[in-house]
Amino acid sequence: MRTDDRSWPYSFLRKPGWLRSRSAGILGLSLLATLAIVVVSSQLKSLFAFVAPANYEVGQVVDRDITVERDVLYTDQEATRLRQEAVEKLVPPIFRLNEEIGDSKLRQLDEFHRALSKLLSEERSIERTFLKLQLDFPGVLQRQELDRLISRNAVEPVLSKVRDLLAATYSTGFLRLPEPQSDLISAGAVELWRWKEGKLEKGRLLLKDVLNRQNLRERLEAGLTGVAEDQKRLIIRLAEAFAVENAFLDLEQTLKAKSKAVAEVEPVQAKLMKDQVILRKGDLITEEALVQLKALSEYSTSVSVSSISGTALFVLLVYGFCLYLLNRKDSRRQFSRRQLLFLCGTGLILLVLAALSANLMEPPGGMPLAVMLPTAMASMLVAMILSPAAGLVFSIVISLLLLPIVGLDLYSFLFAAGSALAAAAVVHRVERRIDLIRAGLLLSLFDSILLVVIGLLRNASLKMLLPSVGWGLANGFLGSLAALGLMPVVEHLLNAASRFRLIELSDLNSPIMKRMLSLAPGTYSHSISVANLAESACNAMNANALLARVGAYYHDIGKIEQSEYFIENQNSYNKHDELKPSLSASVIKAHLKMGIEKARELELPEEIQDIIAQHHGRGVIKYFYHRALENDGSGNVPAEDYSYPGERPKTKEAAVVMLADTVEAASRTLKKPTIAKLEKFVWGVIMEKFTSNELGECDLTLAEMETIRRSFVQVLAGYFHSRIEYPKNKEAVR
Repeated sequence: MRTDDRSWPYSFLRKPGWLRSRSAGILGLSLLATLAIVVVSSQLKSLFAFVAPANYEVGQVVDRDITVERDVLYTDQEATRLRQEAVEKLVPPIFRLNEEIGDSKLRQLDEFHRALSKLLSEERSIERTFLKLQLDFPGVLQRQELDRLISRNAVEPVLSKVRDLLAATYSTGFLRLPEPQSDLISAGAVELWRWKEGKLEKGRLLLKDVLNRQNLRERLEAGLTGVAEDQKRLIIRLAEAFAVENAFLDLEQTLKAKSKAVAEVEPVQAKLMKDQVILRKGDLITEEALVQLKALSEYSTSVSVSSISGTALFVLLVYGFCLYLLNRKDSRRQFSRRQLLFLCGTGLILLVLAALSANLMEPPGGMPLAVMLPTAMASMLVAMILSPAAGLVFSIVISLLLLPIVGLDLYSFLFAAGSALAAAAVVHRVERRIDLIRAGLLLSLFDSILLVVIGLLRNASLKMLLPSVGWGLANGFLGSLAALGLMPVVEHLLNAASRFRLIELSDLNSPIMKRMLSLAPGTYSHSISVANLAESACNAMNANALLARVGAYYHDIGKIEQSEYFIENQNSYNKHDELKPSLSASVIKAHLKMGIEKARELELPEEIQDIIAQHHGRGVIKYFYHRALENDGSGNVPAEDYSYPGERPKTKEAAVVMLADTVEAASRTLKKPTIAKLEKFVWGVIMEKFTSNELGECDLTLAEMETIRRSFVQVLAGYFHSRIEYPKNKEAVR
């Protein structure tokens, strides 16, 4: 990453601030346009869909056939209402248990027990005892019951058993149920809420297991197995006397629970199929048909906020994924404003075509919709104009964006992604235009196989598979032909450094190279040598070797008009001997400006112009700077006056051309070089550029610098044609 660009998160955009803002604007507008296209196409179907009339009534005669133009999902209101009623009836009523009631009745029973025991201990008559009890506890016992209780000496066991039964009854819950015909108890169960140790406990009981006034006697009898019959009657009589309901219906909570359950009911969805005939001309409108007509009418004008929000969020996620992929170190590449416009524009055009096709056309023979789209052609153009990595990223992103447009059709996505990725891959090594035709044939074969595979996945018949081969051949081959026809136009509009354009520019028989050979033969030879060094190094480090080679050819075209001022074109006479060092430095520096102007006249790609502008960086013209220091004597000569006015290299290719230019020029001073001398010399040049921060704005690593050194040494060793002795050989001779 460039050292002065770390605050800018998207290093695939060129660095200058004005261009950043424009690039950000392009990305923003592209995002808005993509959102509009995808949302309108996938959600606002009313722009394309058939609008059904909504003013029909039951019993009316229709005056034309009414057919569904596309699949329509709608909510069946009647079925939904029935489902809600069923769910509402299944919600059990909520009862709250009041423990204070049970505790109060148990205390009252204990008081009765104490009062009876006290009266019996005072040896009063049964008559007086009964009257006293009636006064304090009216109606609890009859006279005969009191007689049996006393005569059998059963006060303690009977009252103890009554207390146990009542305690169990109140603990379980003695419910006061609504009327049997009430809808509140239609669920066949109840929900009992009680507070226990400071926490609200909720339990569910089946209605048949609920203790209430109607089944109290039966429950009491069930708990008195093994008890004598006369005692059983006394126990039940006393238990019923002290038994009162302690759990009551909470109508408010019950209604809330029912309302919540109804609100959570999923609407019943019905579907109108494409080409389904709802009514024919002359038919009477039925209740069912009216519901379908209303659904069709609502569909043509309704907007789903949640669907639009989901689609918009999906687009944002895809754009974020795209920015992440483009900014990865292994795929990072700087895009100019025009290149960014091309990338975004190509994607938008493809999305518009997809939207129109999805809403106005029908895929042939059950083919996926993507077979009608030039996705492969667009991927080819992006890969050849920008870079293979950009082509792969474009293929993935555009295939994802097609998903909502084609109604989340997985098969369309598979074909679009597979075809586009294959297209970006087959043009990776294309060097001649005829190679693009061969790539198109290979892509056609791949598309055909892919369509056959998709057909098999969809259980298509053999009759349906045969057209797949034809559509695959057509999509792949016609896409490559279209890409071939559009390439020159796009190259011209973008002034792009495509592989085809670079191969054309690498022709040494071009007028500018012939002019260099004629007027500046030394510069011509130097440029050829620099190109060989740069190409070899870029091949070794997996950079763009062709771009580096062409950049090296043209890096010194600014010397052509004043070739006699540069040492490689001089014989014995040096014009600089008659000039002041400052004037000589100005002449030397001028070749950068003249080279850029010449490159613009020739309409060379911006990448080549950048290499021309950056191949000297901000380095000092040392020869004339030292002469100026010698002439001045004071040592106060500003180094800036003798520094190149260019930019430091921003790309690996520009950095390699800078190093190759310096190494090639300096290597001419070497005498009887050996491998050891060459290695030391080349590494010294590279480290001098590194320590002076000339390589601080490009992505070169130390490992890549070592690769460049080895490559340069290998090429230079071939130039000198000498039998160089390796250190191991020397040791062997000794």
